[in-house]
Amino acid sequence: MQPIDSWAPTNGFGPRVTYTPEALSVSRAPRGPRGARGIYLVEFSNGACYIGISGSNCAHRLAAHGKTYDDISAFRLQRFSGSYSALRARERELIHDAEKHGLVVRNREHALRFEGTSVFDDVVDPDEQELWLEEPSVRNALDDACTPPALPASHIEGYAHRWKRFTDRPDADELVRLVNLYLSDTVCHPHRTEAQFWSVSCLPTSNPNRLACVTLNWMETFVLFVAPSGQVRASLFVDGEELPQGRIRQALYLRRRGIHRSSITHAPGGPTQKHLIARGPEAIAAMITDPVIARAAASLNLALMRKGRSSQTRSHCAQLAQAALHSAIPDPA
Repeated sequence: MQPIDSWAPTNGFGPRVTYTPEALSVSRAPRGPRGARGIYLVEFSNGACYIGISGSNCAHRLAAHGKTYDDISAFRLQRFSGSYSALRARERELIHDAEKHGLVVRNREHALRFEGTSVFDDVVDPDEQELWLEEPSVRNALDDACTPPALPASHIEGYAHRWKRFTDRPDADELVRLVNLYLSDTVCHPHRTEAQFWSVSCLPTSNPNRLACVTLNWMETFVLFVAPSGQVRASLFVDGEELPQGRIRQALYLRRRGIHRSSITHAPGGPTQKHLIARGPEAIAAMITDPVIARAAASLNLALMRKGRSSQTRSHCAQLAQAALHSAIPDPA
């Protein structure tokens, strides 16, 4: 783990300034935060940090953080004269680099793991989370008696037509089985956390090629879709730290299992996320149930669930969720 005192200067931040109202009032002319455009690094008394940006006045953002946190000890500044999109890109780059070097960040966006308690802890105790990560499928199998979430009848009815179209597919049972494998092997206590910390859409209208999409926090972690050839494929995001390390070793591990990689990333997934693609139902099932890949997916998913609730609960298809959780399409009769 690299301390902030050595990491910050190496990455372009200025000297450490004690956080006081007087320090925030210093103008940009003598290198102060008031009226300054750029990136700021907030340091907390417990050693954690927060990296943020301002397009016009870093002092304003720093003062706002002071109303949220009562343990800010200091801050550092980094001037930036480029476009706002370039400023955002630099922010993400710094957050990723900070995590890679072992710094604990309080950022939710761009960072995978964050310091402190989580609303998820109220649903699944932190000790239980640790036990779950050691054997996800076993723990999930012991936690299948929860009552489905009480969704409004109008919400459920609103997705009935999509569910009907889904079940009319000749491969509907196979698709449900694949979603079941994903939930059972990689999502923390899915019966207990349905429609809160994970959601699944059915034939989403945003993309006609998609069949089902599981969302955790703000990230689409598992997507079943139809390729131009008509073949069903799956997109899966995992924690790359849990895969075999070394570029060649990792590539060989995935290639031998018929798994393809892509460079797609999403802000909530943090710096170590990896995007995998499997082609065909058998390859998809093998990818999900592979012990190493399942562990990597579970690690990412738990971190995302700790970051907060699913952003797509309004698109949650309860019919698909319940069928997947029980690995069976209910008889319409």
